[in-house]
Amino acid sequence: MNIDYKMSLENFCLEMGFANAGFIHDSWNHDLKPEAYDPATFWKRITGLTQYNSRSNKASNIHNHVLRYRQRVMSCTIWGRKEVGATRTDELFMLWAMLSNNPVNTCYYLLDYLASVGAKSDNRAEIVVGGIITFIARKFGVGEDNGINPIEGNNRLNIETVISMNFIKPHPPANITYELRINVPLLCMTHRYMRSII
Repeated sequence: MNIDYKMSLENFCLEMGFANAGFIHDSWNHDLKPEAYDPATFWKRITGLTQYNSRSNKASNIHNHVLRYRQRVMSCTIWGRKEVGATRTDELFMLWAMLSNNPVNTCYYLLDYLASVGAKSDNRAEIVVGGIITFIARKFGVGEDNGINPIEGNNRLNIETVISMNFIKPHPPANITYELRINVPLLCMTHRYMRSII
């Protein structure tokens, strides 16, 4: 709404309710960088793959569907990416931190990404930031008095949504059985089981 806001990182994170303490995996500050984290070892643990390539690690290789969903959520919120097929090194680190119960400075990652988007020189490039801008704008009360209405949409995770996210695929002929899509032998599930977990 053409209003500039300025505040410190600490105040911003406090205002938004984001974690502003914890590890940063690529930090120059060794106090903030966990020594126990090794991306190749962790990637092998969650995928079974011995090759680790930070540019081409496919999320579909992650065996545990909860971890795959968490990676998807992070890629669409903190990093607001359009292409979510690959797993970023930051996302992999966050998954490790969740499983090992280590705090992460989420606010740093969020603002680092937003700063990189804002610094892009090509203004014609498409900017994708997920719903985080709306969240920040609401926290500042932007648009409340201007009659701006939220865009309504489906906020439920149903079978059709999970199919469109390439997590599962219908198994013919009756399409009451589904296959969990991971890059290993497929796991079959019945429609009744899917209903109980979704």
